[in-house]
Amino acid sequence: MSNINPVVSILINNYNKAKFCKKAVRSALYQDYKRIEVIFFDDGSSDSSVKIIKNLKKKHKNIKILEGKERGEIFWQNQFNAIRNSLKVCKGKIVCILDSDDFFKKNKIRKVVDFFKKNKKSEIVFDHPILFSSISEQEEVRNKYLNRKNKWPKFPPTSCLSFQKKSLKKYINKINYKDMNELWFDFRISTFYSLKRNQFNLINDNLTFYRQNSDSYDKKYVKFVNREWWSRRYQAFLFLRKLSNKKFSKNIFTFDYLITLIVNKIFLIN
Repeated sequence: MSNINPVVSILINNYNKAKFCKKAVRSALYQDYKRIEVIFFDDGSSDSSVKIIKNLKKKHKNIKILEGKERGEIFWQNQFNAIRNSLKVCKGKIVCILDSDDFFKKNKIRKVVDFFKKNKKSEIVFDHPILFSSISEQEEVRNKYLNRKNKWPKFPPTSCLSFQKKSLKKYINKINYKDMNELWFDFRISTFYSLKRNQFNLINDNLTFYRQNSDSYDKKYVKFVNREWWSRRYQAFLFLRKLSNKKFSKNIFTFDYLITLIVNKIFLIN
């Protein structure tokens, strides 16, 4: 990447988040880095989401609104299609992903651009989240996100993901296995870049507000006693095998894999 400031495309996928989507879009627009476009993909919302963003677009011409025609029953596939279709029309050399109930700190895009300028061979970068429930309830966290040689990485949530666009466009279809419906975009793409591209980069700064709400998967269920959690974990191993049977085979005699396999067999989850 040259030292000329590149255009950055912020891809926002939305479904029935009228309560939050304006804040997400405004956080993208009002960055201290100015060469920005916002791609707002609405996946057939039945609320006022699109109307809200169309009103915002009257003042901000760098918003593009895409409206999906059909929303399927598979949630991860809807998310994937939103990101893939947004990629087709965006102009930026750098792409940042933002869920419509999250939002960015004002300096996030500048920090991401600076990272890619200094690390020209890097294709993906994460930043740390700020767990957010309300103005009075927010917490900067520095979890031990890390790459693991023969397993999926420990990674931040979707809205902490940024890419070189040419790389994401090239590889996004490599994660589109349709028989693992518990695995979301962030897991798939982070694992792909970790295992297949040897890419795991982290900006050591909290740049993304990650909204903690009552209907999120990890808040609603308690892992270890939840059927869906074990199913998702089993699918994670299957995804690992799809990407690299050699790296998957390093796990088959581990306690983690064996207990996951046993629980799934007992409860006939898969």
